[in-house]
Amino acid sequence: MFTTILVEKVLSDNGIKRKLTPSIISGADLDSRKCREGFMFFAFKGDNTDGHDYIPALLEKGVWCVGSQKMDSHERYIQVPDVLGFLTDIAKERRKLFKGRVIALTGSSGKTSTREMIVSMLKLMAKTVHATTGNLNNHLGLPLVILNTPLNSDYLVLEMGMNHGGEIEHLVKIADPDYTLITNIGTAHIGNFDSQDGLADAKLEIFKFSKGICVANSGDRYIKKWVEKNRETRKVVEYNIKNARSLTALFPEIPEYMLENIYSASKVMESVEGTYPDLKKSLENCELPKLRGEIKVFGKRKFIVDCYNANPESMKRSIESFYKKYENEKDVKRYLILGSMFELGDFSKKMHRELVNYLKTLNLLERVFLIGCEFEKTRLEFLNEKKVFFLGDISEISTYLPEDGIFLLKGSRGNRLERIFDVFEHGG
Repeated sequence: MFTTILVEKVLSDNGIKRKLTPSIISGADLDSRKCREGFMFFAFKGDNTDGHDYIPALLEKGVWCVGSQKMDSHERYIQVPDVLGFLTDIAKERRKLFKGRVIALTGSSGKTSTREMIVSMLKLMAKTVHATTGNLNNHLGLPLVILNTPLNSDYLVLEMGMNHGGEIEHLVKIADPDYTLITNIGTAHIGNFDSQDGLADAKLEIFKFSKGICVANSGDRYIKKWVEKNRETRKVVEYNIKNARSLTALFPEIPEYMLENIYSASKVMESVEGTYPDLKKSLENCELPKLRGEIKVFGKRKFIVDCYNANPESMKRSIESFYKKYENEKDVKRYLILGSMFELGDFSKKMHRELVNYLKTLNLLERVFLIGCEFEKTRLEFLNEKKVFFLGDISEISTYLPEDGIFLLKGSRGNRLERIFDVFEHGG
């Protein structure tokens, strides 16, 4: 929620003199279908649609519209040279009005689960919280989250995603966070960088360009190196992610990578509230996203569904957790269904090959199903490996799927591995 007075100020700062009808704008969005009377719509031209096409109908509904194209004059249509630039500027101004505290986090994996744990912990302490939802964690989504944040919220929790260097810096300068966290620095999106060092520098922008307190996982070698260089000039709260294993007794059924997310969230809470949250109640009340550790059972088949995304580190952690959890269960057949890892660029074949070699060492596994084009590139190197089975797409698995056992389903989002459940819905 914001006012036309704020809009006038941003227009004026950009050299545009415009007097608007005094109004409260109740929400902001890029999706015309979500806009109702009193909202502000930002029109962008996409690959298949142009947001400007929806403006006439939205104006009739009482929606404020921002676009870059010249249109018939209307009191609620605002023409600007650069819609993205205007969206960025108005989000920055709106952030200045927010008196609550802003927590921002990024990382190669675990961002969303950690974000939701932080939100749950804050709510358990009777705090009002607004937070990133879905995938609104980029240069378009984050400004919308800020614009839609109630000014009376105690906290705003923002997730920051990135594919290239400079993107986190841009988001930090919009959000001006009071607390920042990097869950870990792995190889997600490494295909867009020359090395992991370059990727690490891009993640570390959240610390470098923020002015607030850095909650730093010194168990990560890149974060530890940054802390050692900046400890004297920045406010840093250190913790070591290896200590997350101490939560095993409290959560014996939860995989280690999820314990790390819980532990990181608790360290943020210690920093912002000075108290250690009730972890059990926080997890019970946490609305974790789907496809991240869900369990689905179909007859004698049990699936551990962790296929929202994947990179070499998160893939290995999920497999290790699955392997350890079920290694002592007798008469249980264990299977891996793994989808290709994307956005690895020139490193892809090497990293997929290394993963397959690692899988060969897990002697308790009955079989490993490797899905997709990136694994396919390594097939010729493993033709004599009986445990490893290559498939082009998850839709081909029904013929080979065992009748019983425990299956880990893990892979990058583009594989859409959850389509395996279509087999059961159609009587497979």
